[in-house]
Amino acid sequence: MLRDITSLQDRIKLMQDEASARVATQNNRSLFTLTMVTVLALPINLVSGLFGMNVGGTPLAEHGFGFWIMVAIIGSLTCAIAALAALALRRQR
Repeated sequence: MLRDITSLQDRIKLMQDEASARVATQNNRSLFTLTMVTVLALPINLVSGLFGMNVGGTPLAEHGFGFWIMVAIIGSLTCAIAALAALALRRQR
């Protein structure tokens, strides 16, 4: 009887491991799909956000090159944040 119980416990553990692996695979596929949708939609959102925003009252709105100055500032900040993130990732390794 003890052997049967041990055998059943082993079977249950195998079934749980298989179920966990199946769920993890499904979660990874869903996460990959959501990531790809986000990556593909990002340029569209960026362009529509830049050209479709209401600039009244924002800094440099009256300046002739105000839009390009703001694009340069946003780009510079993005590059700086990416560089800091890359340094943090290197330090963790």
